[in-house]
Amino acid sequence: MDELTPADRSTRLTFRPDRRLTGLAGFGVLVALVLVLVTGDPAGRLIYGLAGVALLGYVLGDLLCSPRLVVDRDGLVINAPLSRVRLPWAAVYDVHEDTRVRLGLRATTLEIDANETLVVLSRRAIGADPSEAAQLIRAVDPR
Repeated sequence: MDELTPADRSTRLTFRPDRRLTGLAGFGVLVALVLVLVTGDPAGRLIYGLAGVALLGYVLGDLLCSPRLVVDRDGLVINAPLSRVRLPWAAVYDVHEDTRVRLGLRATTLEIDANETLVVLSRRAIGADPSEAAQLIRAVDPR
């Protein structure tokens, strides 16, 4: 990927969950609600209800914590469901992607290491490929 020019370093990057996945999860909440209402089996109601609550958690997290990551020349702002963290560039030690294989599935995440704080964001959370996002974030770093 090309280096950003000094003029481009004033760029503000925002990473947010893909709205299509959020909409799909919202549709899943509605389907689960309908299934809870029409199912006569108590165990089925419980399973559909739990699935609906889990999907609702994803939808609320996506909507309330968006954008998930904002990057500018002053630093990074990370919005998580339980916290909002502002990290100046001086506190950021490393930004990189991490790929792991577990049970035959490959998962790549974006990791931001800021001394005692480690932020791990999935592709779903930032709505972009973590390796490309890491390159863009490093290019904005004014150091």
